Amino acid sequence: MTPAIDSPCRSRHSGYREFKTAVDVKVTEKHFIPLASPLGAILITVVWTVLVLASLLAQREQLNRTAAELARIAAISNLQKDITIRKWASNVEGLFIREQHVPPIDALEQEERLTAIRGNGERIPIVAVTPMHLLLAIQGMTNEATGSRERLTSKQLRNRDNSPDDWELRALSDLEDGETMIAETFPDKANGHGLMRVMIPMRMEEECLSCHRDTLVPVGGLRGAATIAVDLLTYRNAQEPTWRAIQYWHAVIWLLGVVTFMLLHFVALKRAREQARQDQVRRENEMAFAAMAEGAAITDADGTILWVNDAFCRISGYEREEAIGANPRILKSGIHEAAFYKNLWDQLISTGSWRGEIWNRRRNGEVFPEELSIQALIGPDGKPSRYISIFSDITQRKQHETELAAYREHLEELVKLRTEELTVARDQAETANRSKSAFLANMSHELRTPLNAVIGFSKLMEKDPALSPENRRSLEIINHSGRHLLTLINDVLELSKIESGKMEMRPEEVDLRELLEQVVEMMRLRADESGLDLRLECESLPSCVHLDPGMLRQVLLNLLSNAVKFTESGSIVVRATSQPTGKGAVRLAFSVRDTGIGISPEEQERIFSSFEQIGPSHRGGTGLGLTISRRYVEMMGGELAVDSHPGEGSDFHFAIEALIADGAVRAPVSHEPHLSIHLEHKVSALVLDEQKEARLLIRSILEPLGFTVHEAVTLKQARSLIANCDINLIFTGWYLSDGEGLDLIRQLSGRGSALVMVTANATEESRAAALAAGAAGFLSKPLVEADLLRLIQRLLSTNVSPTPTQPHYRPALLKEMLTTLSPAGRAQLVRAAISLNPVEIESAINTVAENEPPLAEQLLMLTRQRSYQELWEILEIEGSET
Repeated sequence: MTPAIDSPCRSRHSGYREFKTAVDVKVTEKHFIPLASPLGAILITVVWTVLVLASLLAQREQLNRTAAELARIAAISNLQKDITIRKWASNVEGLFIREQHVPPIDALEQEERLTAIRGNGERIPIVAVTPMHLLLAIQGMTNEATGSRERLTSKQLRNRDNSPDDWELRALSDLEDGETMIAETFPDKANGHGLMRVMIPMRMEEECLSCHRDTLVPVGGLRGAATIAVDLLTYRNAQEPTWRAIQYWHAVIWLLGVVTFMLLHFVALKRAREQARQDQVRRENEMAFAAMAEGAAITDADGTILWVNDAFCRISGYEREEAIGANPRILKSGIHEAAFYKNLWDQLISTGSWRGEIWNRRRNGEVFPEELSIQALIGPDGKPSRYISIFSDITQRKQHETELAAYREHLEELVKLRTEELTVARDQAETANRSKSAFLANMSHELRTPLNAVIGFSKLMEKDPALSPENRRSLEIINHSGRHLLTLINDVLELSKIESGKMEMRPEEVDLRELLEQVVEMMRLRADESGLDLRLECESLPSCVHLDPGMLRQVLLNLLSNAVKFTESGSIVVRATSQPTGKGAVRLAFSVRDTGIGISPEEQERIFSSFEQIGPSHRGGTGLGLTISRRYVEMMGGELAVDSHPGEGSDFHFAIEALIADGAVRAPVSHEPHLSIHLEHKVSALVLDEQKEARLLIRSILEPLGFTVHEAVTLKQARSLIANCDINLIFTGWYLSDGEGLDLIRQLSGRGSALVMVTANATEESRAAALAAGAAGFLSKPLVEADLLRLIQRLLSTNVSPTPTQPHYRPALLKEMLTTLSPAGRAQLVRAAISLNPVEIESAINTVAENEPPLAEQLLMLTRQRSYQELWEILEIEGSET
């Protein structure tokens, strides 16, 4: 719950009235949905009807325009046909027809009449018909047959029956102005369907002069026009089937819309009623719990607060509006651990109720105890739908209990005090020893864990045959640095021996020049970043000497680190010289000279004391580097000194004696040969470790060798895998979230699986404890691949041999071969490469092998070497695809 506020909670009844008003307003706002009300549904239906009718009228108008256009085209066709007949008749200068077929035209009474004699002697009277007479006859028959009105007209009339009306006069004027055709639609009052009137010009031609010389119209001039009036009824009737289909479709669409609106109205109305019902239930809950003295809250299945009573507000300090809609986590005090809440929910889910004491926080930040009871309300589906919480503030009761407990404890403390004073001295000594050991062990564990990934994966990367010389050199520096840090960690475990004189040197044959070059390269990056010139100068150095490389490396690195740290510009020179002393020994002199800030005389002795630093505090450091370096130099038989003046730089120097090793020049230290295991049967391994990097390192070593590797993070997961899978090898870490690896070793010892402890807790005590618990092997982090493979050889009785040189893949050939891959196969391969999942990648390559075996072989060379970056480049995978 939440903290109680200073002011009292609002009264019970006023709080209920305000809550009820807020709910009613909320309900009104939710229910104001157009489809949920009858008026809104009717309004939407009316709007839909108007839209459908508007679409229907638009379709009708479009059909009318189509009918008018068809009529116009037919009229023009008839007129052009008549003009063509007239021109033909003019070319033949007229025709003779039987007198009995002469049309009743007055002008034909004056035409030439002849008598034609057939071959059988029959006499036939014929009459000469001019083109005009022929055209008039054709027009008459056409008008009679089609119901159209076609005729000739002109402003220069010889026949009064062809006098132009008003429209024809306007049309003739437009033709005189250059128009080629006049067409217009008119309503026809006689039939009510409308007319389409069309006029085309008639030009004077030479063959027309014989009949029309008195018009004085020149050849090519406008002599008159042919006009036709077409009834639109026929064409509109032709559109009726289409119009009926359009009406039917619009009716169906309108009906579907209305049905849809009705369904939506029903759904919205049902939701509104359900919301009103829920609001009514909420108001009833408010009335039922409002009078309670204990705090009460109702939440849904997800824990969202639906309702709280006045007592909740009074105890927690939260207003009702703040609490409703929030999660009970707003009351969380932070005192209880996650396991407490997990157990609470587990019991609540399994039994449906929980009762106990819990500490919560009020709104003002005050933490208080309460007695809480939670009851689950089970829904029809058998799952909790609501949770009801009843609680009461038990602060005063807890205070009384605390006071009684404190008084009782005080009495017990008085008794214990006398006893404890007798064992304080002994306990302090033992505690100091245990603290020191625990500190060193914990520090070793915490440093070895990341070093396991640094050294392990750098060794795996050395196997990449496509690694450039520059990258291989950088990888060597990383490896040397990691191994040096590992050496330092081992030395830290023995630092306590320095004070007691138990610190021992470990001399060995060392290529001195190579060691110096490694030290300089390890500091090269920091020097370059600071813009400093870092140089190594060697004179007359023997090829190989006997000394402790770890101590010498640490001293030089400490001196170089200080030089880079306190030098802003200029150079740093590491100088090494040798001078024979006889009896196969040399005196080696080393110096590290810089152009930094320098050291004053009064500070030169102080800098060699523990935890002493000079210069600006932001330079960092622990103040132990020079102290340790001086002690190491002393153990090697020399003395570390410094020559420096403020602003003129510093020169740290020392000299030691060393024996010259047998032989002339020692070959550079070669990398450990890559070893491989040849499995005679399938072997399954389980890697149990909290660190993802540790699991991935062992997987990366074993999977290319044919092992099936399973991973687990907790003992629970490991036990489940062991129960369901046939596991031959088990690699377990020491510390796990739900126990220790020793527990698993004790449980499975002697049951068939080989158990190996892999831990950064690399002490002899740890090794002895693991082996005593039943472990078949013990490996310390950082993990050495050769040690791992040799241990597997011993456990599985198999062979370990150097890895044969792998054939190097050819990028150009691989890219060319990829062009033959199908789009689906390439897509599957790209998805697998992006996932970085070895199993998925190998599955995709197996699919490719079905059709492209050479391509699959080239891809396997990359994936088995874990060269995923090169695989991405070959497949042209961009960063956005991830």
